[in-house]
Amino acid sequence: MSRAPRFIPRGVIPTSEQQAIQCSQHRISLIEANAGAAKTTTLALRIGEALARGLAPQQILGLVFTPEALAVLQQRLIDLGVSPFVVRKLALHTIEGFSRQTLAFWEESAPPSLATLHELKPIAIESLERLSLLYADTEHELDFRTHHVALSQFFQSQLRLKASLGLQSQEDESITEKALIAGVTLTDFLWTQQYEQLRQSPYEGVLFRGPFDGTYDLACALQESPDLLQLLPDYRLVVVDELHDANEASFQILRALLSKDKTYLVAAGDKDQVIYKQLAADASYLHERFAAYFTHLQTYPLSYTYRHGPYLAYAVAAFKKKKVDSALALGTQIHVHQYQESETELAMQPVLNAILLWQKQGGRLDQCAVLLRDEHQSIHLENSFLKAGIAYQLHGFTGYLQRDEILFLRGLMALALNGLSHIGSMEIRKKIVHALALFSEIHLADSLLQEAASEIAEFPQLLSTFYQGQIQRTGSAQGRWRISEALHFLEQVDENTRAAEVLTQLCEQLDMLNVAKRIYVFDHQATVIQKSIAGFIQVAADLQLSLRDFYTWCAQTDEAGAQAAQALVVCTVAQAKGKEYEHVLMPLLEQGEFPSAKNSGQIEHNLFYVGITRTQKRLSLFVPQDSHKVSDYLAELQLEQVKAPALERLQQLQQQPYLVKPVPANAGSFVAPQRASVAYASSSASQNSYADGRIDLRVPFADKDQAKSLGARWDPVKKTWYVPADLDESAFKRWRG
Repeated sequence: MSRAPRFIPRGVIPTSEQQAIQCSQHRISLIEANAGAAKTTTLALRIGEALARGLAPQQILGLVFTPEALAVLQQRLIDLGVSPFVVRKLALHTIEGFSRQTLAFWEESAPPSLATLHELKPIAIESLERLSLLYADTEHELDFRTHHVALSQFFQSQLRLKASLGLQSQEDESITEKALIAGVTLTDFLWTQQYEQLRQSPYEGVLFRGPFDGTYDLACALQESPDLLQLLPDYRLVVVDELHDANEASFQILRALLSKDKTYLVAAGDKDQVIYKQLAADASYLHERFAAYFTHLQTYPLSYTYRHGPYLAYAVAAFKKKKVDSALALGTQIHVHQYQESETELAMQPVLNAILLWQKQGGRLDQCAVLLRDEHQSIHLENSFLKAGIAYQLHGFTGYLQRDEILFLRGLMALALNGLSHIGSMEIRKKIVHALALFSEIHLADSLLQEAASEIAEFPQLLSTFYQGQIQRTGSAQGRWRISEALHFLEQVDENTRAAEVLTQLCEQLDMLNVAKRIYVFDHQATVIQKSIAGFIQVAADLQLSLRDFYTWCAQTDEAGAQAAQALVVCTVAQAKGKEYEHVLMPLLEQGEFPSAKNSGQIEHNLFYVGITRTQKRLSLFVPQDSHKVSDYLAELQLEQVKAPALERLQQLQQQPYLVKPVPANAGSFVAPQRASVAYASSSASQNSYADGRIDLRVPFADKDQAKSLGARWDPVKKTWYVPADLDESAFKRWRG
């Protein structure tokens, strides 16, 4: 039998699901939540309940995975009525922040923190040099390149190895087996081992920490020396948000914390939001991994969403075959639009039309987001926005004209047309030099390349000297021949020839797909590069420009996408996780694009789920006219089947005199219901009265004894006096706010 709650939140009446979690007495409570189901609010309720029952703030540990989630948790506690003074006393951290703080307590001094790849690059190169010397005569086929793509892939692999604790695999496994199990290349596995030997000296200890190294180091320390746990504060309650982002390193930290008998855990996650496979996130950390070590587990649902209305909620329920309902009286719209072809701007015209309609109807542009499956899909979208004068901002990636593969082609055109000086930006000139070096596969020390790029950016006429002196001197024999033949072809072509025709032949001569496969370790990345180039050529075809004019158009367009304060958001679905917008648009929902041909399966399914659940008011989906090409995900939404029950549910919600919802995750952009008759009990409506009849008071210190004698009670969490519902409030009028 559950206890009655003692913590009465401000502005919110918890649902029965939330109240069960708030008052849970089980040692491990795992919350299976849906998107937009107020996970953070519910965890804040649980913290408030613990405080109301006398637990000291210092005995409560709140863990999240990102700084943004930490800020939301802190604000949510204050929104619900926990005193800011008490919130500051709570141990609220990101997993990484908590790990580093704990390690600093154990270690004599905190090692330097190197946060950027620029800072870490020299160490990575030194560790690769050590590896090349160590395995110079081995039978293993290793790749010792140090260009920025290889370094980027190394750091990704390193993060995965550490997150999965893959370096601590069983001793009876071969090195090749360890790398295969961890999902990284043999080179990156051995490279990481050398890197860690540089980072952790057997004599001086840890010399520095990079991104997420704190979590890795703490997990390893707790495994090797469990007694260290006794030096930690005595946490009685551990609360974890976004558990679906957990990996083996973070799980081992939680497991160690729970080794203390009096420690309780309340953790919330959504198994359908597990998308970070590259960081070893897995749905097993939502239940199975805990069940392997602990016997007394209790799972709780959070099935109601407070982000969007019943129509989308029921479609999501059909898509994921789980219970999803909405407690929000909002008629969230779902529009399905058709496009003609995916290889031209015609595919993006319906997207542009939907955005213009949104603006015409009064919608804010910065509350509108286009979510893509892959970066290459932005090419025709960006062109459409540039032509229409739509201000947009790219989150998480650069514009297509400044991607390596496109800069490489522009660099070859610059050489053939002697036109690098036409590019106004010094930074883009530098990037073109780096792209030429990357795709030419030349062997040049990073310092020398940086120096050359800076000099050429200042004196563009030196680009041909760089080609003759470096690309043709230090590249591989095959690479030198290939680039030479391609450039000779470009120089012989009449510059008035259509650019699309020239670029098509140029890429065939360069064999760009196989070059990309050599440079990019992961096949999917190489495929994306190929699609990006195909889109670039299609742009040239759509514009019907000559080679010279198309080159000039690219240079002029570089600066055209300047960011505006109120701009449309364009990002990938993965980058939108944890965010919400009033209007979400998802283009190119066709087989091979979404789901991706290279990554079909559960992750693709989860990515689509994450995408459609980012919206509040309107979801616009774009599918090809050819029904055979339409993504299977559209049929799985069962939009026609759920329409009637969704409308019935919406009408039911609209007829309720009071509909109370938890504080929205993005309160500043929350859209009020379309029916004005629906009232919300919120902090903006009344700061000192509650749906249960309780009334907060403003009692000066000198009057506290008098108020107490009349029956007022003290709330230790909110640090305020209040009148219980069963007392006559008239005796307390002088202290009413």
